[in-house]
Amino acid sequence: LKSAEAMARRSPGRSFETLRVTPEREHVLHVELHRPEKRNAMNRAFWREMVECFQDISHDSACRAVVISGAGKIFTAGIDLVEMGSDFMAVEGDDAARRAWNLHRKVRQYQETFSVLEKCPKPVIAAVHGACIGAGELGLGG
Repeated sequence: LKSAEAMARRSPGRSFETLRVTPEREHVLHVELHRPEKRNAMNRAFWREMVECFQDISHDSACRAVVISGAGKIFTAGIDLVEMGSDFMAVEGDDAARRAWNLHRKVRQYQETFSVLEKCPKPVIAAVHGACIGAGELGLGG
């Protein structure tokens, strides 16, 4: 509980649209992908919130371990193509080189969502159940 309280003190009023962070046990936080109605598909908010959440957790001295799970029937359906498809299909640029450069920059930005897990100084355990598709398999469940 101290860990969740410490997180709340550091980030008063912070709530996440796609994640639910709760204390599981003393010194253990549970981060749940929380879009069960969309099978925890990763939308724009998810990509931003994972970085914010794990940066907070990295600085939380009361937290010693993190468990990630998915709400609902599956862990994750991967990228929310309805919301995110245009981010990858309609990349800006006047020519192929500029479009490739912009796509590369965008992919590196999204990669930080998973890199932040690797950089986290606490052990991060993925409790995968059901399907774990696409980006979920590569970043969280792989």
